[in-house]
Amino acid sequence: MSIKLVILDCDRTLWDHHNASDLKLPFSLLDGEAVRDASGVAVRLLPGARQMLERLREQRILISIASWNIPEPVFAIFDLLGLTGFFVRPKVETHPHKDRTIAATLRELAADGIVLQPEEVLFVDDKPTHLAEVCAGVGPVRTLQAGVQVRDLREILDHVVDA
Repeated sequence: MSIKLVILDCDRTLWDHHNASDLKLPFSLLDGEAVRDASGVAVRLLPGARQMLERLREQRILISIASWNIPEPVFAIFDLLGLTGFFVRPKVETHPHKDRTIAATLRELAADGIVLQPEEVLFVDDKPTHLAEVCAGVGPVRTLQAGVQVRDLREILDHVVDA
């Protein structure tokens, strides 16, 4: 089955910071790829992030988020960097149970008329424990470990987009 939905983690997967929940609002825009929080900490998209998002959208592959964070900083980063419109049913929750988060996303999409099988989902996260937990709790979701199997986010395209 082909991939119809890519779900991304944020910290150390979509951007370089390790924990967006530690950041202090408000943020300011540094450039099209980075923001700075109120205490001066910069958060930069990882290499290839914007290009990967644009190509997935061009290919009509849905994109979502499963992030273990306080929602406000994450959504503020999305807004400032102009990323909000890329994501369908993004989930940013204050617990580590990404199997529950992704199962909820799939239920909500099904209620919207978009029924997906686990095999049609690719989940990208930097933590192998989250990848394993999602497969155990949701089913045979395809996974990639950011920073190990994927160093430039454009590499995700090799796993989902037809040449």
